[in-house]
Amino acid sequence: MKNLAEAHRYVNSFPRPTGLNTYSWNAVKRLALHAWDCYLNRRRFNHSINFLCKEFYLMIRTPEGKFIVPENQFSYDPAL
Repeated sequence: MKNLAEAHRYVNSFPRPTGLNTYSWNAVKRLALHAWDCYLNRRRFNHSINFLCKEFYLMIRTPEGKFIVPENQFSYDPAL
């Protein structure tokens, strides 16, 4: 991703998981976009990540598969 518009399209390309309501899904996407904004603008992402939705963890990876947020900020192991 080179800019927030590309990140926005990328994040919005994921379908809402079954069982996750619209409000929660929108919150997940907002946090992913915030992570991208921090990454693209070289700012620290100051949030703990604690989501059980695998789509979120996919949203915060580069196309090469590298996380854009330090993995030590995860409260949950996304490998599970």
